[in-house]
Amino acid sequence: MPDAASSPPLRSLNATEWDRTYASTNAAWDEEPPPVLGDLLAEHAPPPTHVLDVGCGLGTTARWLAGRSYTVTACDFSARAIKEARRRTPADSTVKYEILDATADVPLPPFPVLLDRGVLHTCPTHRERRRFAEAMARLCRPAGLWFHVGAAALSDEEALDQSNGPSWTTEETFLDAVSPWFTVLDHRIADFGRRAGVTDWSARYVVLRRRGD
Repeated sequence: MPDAASSPPLRSLNATEWDRTYASTNAAWDEEPPPVLGDLLAEHAPPPTHVLDVGCGLGTTARWLAGRSYTVTACDFSARAIKEARRRTPADSTVKYEILDATADVPLPPFPVLLDRGVLHTCPTHRERRRFAEAMARLCRPAGLWFHVGAAALSDEEALDQSNGPSWTTEETFLDAVSPWFTVLDHRIADFGRRAGVTDWSARYVVLRRRGD
């Protein structure tokens, strides 16, 4: 499990608190995804598909997607995170950034592909996880895809340890949150990232298809 000193201190859907987090915390969890995510995207949604990167933070994954020829819209409800993401993004980049709360009514059309890398696992309760999954359903076209990457509890004992970092969910808990709107196409377990002692903990990589309306 991640070390408390290197993990984000907040686990909630609260923009004000995330602004404070980005202002005061070294985002040690922020890095490009490992190869498994690229493999899943290439297999299920090859470029130049349009991807909405939900909860994009500092834009690292959004820029990684753009570098692989995806059309990318990236959003976060933290204005501070988006400001920094724009600063880090080259002027000739095709990534489009939006400051918005994905769990609210948003002025965006449904997308063919959504990505959340480390967002749902900031939701510590079933109610918040269900709220986030419902929001993803609103943002996803019928039969569209949601690529989820988040902390995976590999046992009930791990799921009970909520002392630091992300909210660890079992497969059953995760499916309970998303199943009203999505079906699972692919489900793999791999490290969340590559930084030893910081992000090399077990994560769930799931490809979900939006149920038809």
